[in-house]
Amino acid sequence: MKRIKILYIVPSLKLCNGVASYAMNYYKNMNKDDIQIDFLETANVHSEYFEEIKKSDGRVFSMERMNLKNFIREIKEIKRFFREHANEYQIVHCNLVNSGLFFLHYAKKYKIKIRILHSHATKYSDKFFKNIRNNILAYFTKKNANVYCACSKLAGDYMFKGKNYKIINNAIDIDKFKYNQEKRDKIRELENIKEDEYLIGNIGRLDPQKNQLFLIDIFYEYLKINKNAKLLLIGTGSLEEKIIDKIKKLNIENNVIMKKNLINVNEYLQAIDIFLLPSIYEGLPVVGIEAQSAGVPCLFSDKITREIKVNDNIEFIALDNINSWITEIEKYRKKYVRIETTDKIKERGYDIKIEALKLEEYYENIIK
Repeated sequence: MKRIKILYIVPSLKLCNGVASYAMNYYKNMNKDDIQIDFLETANVHSEYFEEIKKSDGRVFSMERMNLKNFIREIKEIKRFFREHANEYQIVHCNLVNSGLFFLHYAKKYKIKIRILHSHATKYSDKFFKNIRNNILAYFTKKNANVYCACSKLAGDYMFKGKNYKIINNAIDIDKFKYNQEKRDKIRELENIKEDEYLIGNIGRLDPQKNQLFLIDIFYEYLKINKNAKLLLIGTGSLEEKIIDKIKKLNIENNVIMKKNLINVNEYLQAIDIFLLPSIYEGLPVVGIEAQSAGVPCLFSDKITREIKVNDNIEFIALDNINSWITEIEKYRKKYVRIETTDKIKERGYDIKIEALKLEEYYENIIK
């Protein structure tokens, strides 16, 4: 069978972004002799991933993020792109729901036969009116797709109710995230974290969906019972200034470490003692699998699908009770154990070396 050419449409290729992590994990582990993947990102944000893609004979196309001011111009740009490039691809794999409508419309118009829509979330927006608007957009996006995929059953059932869809696991490089004491010691020394200091971690977009402002509240209250605690936040996003302001107002700057998007997130996961993800909604967050692969205890909001649970040192907690979060943090501090997880991660289908082969086979089958 000749080489399959696929266009991945993603919001961006930023580091510490769930969709970008999913896409790049599969890209790195596919056989480039059989499959060529190019990327079209809709935020025009330069990323360290660009050079990696180009070295592997892939291309990255960038567009401006669509808004009311540039709406007409961007629609024309999408049309122009597919008019010029559609004949180069057998598959378009779209990881956008709202603006995905326009990309899939022109992919269909210009005769790309296989148009995959991939669900990564269990809600269209955290805001009421945006949720209504996005529900309408999603209806037409689905009409222009003819193959459906999801990161979890919860995300698939939410977006594709009544349709057949395939679950593509948010798989990771297990060896990269496996617990390593030397890496732990290295990062804790670099960030000046003492041996008796308890490090709470969070990785992801600084965004209302990820709920880091609530996380600051949890941490502030937890400091009242454990002054030797520190909070590590890794990521960038729309809430960055608000988060910094809140940290200053609470006078906890000395206890909070903020890092921009990092290429060595795996090493920072070794350094933390407990991982918190109080998201308002999720599909199945890649970072939750990464944290479990590092053997670290995890506290997830009860809005996150239970499908993510691989290890036993995991709890799901309601977002309406800060005290429950504090109780669980302290419980795991007192009985802290780093566990070996490699076999469990593999059994549950999160080993990227295995899952990438399955996805290659899936692409081959739908082409046939």
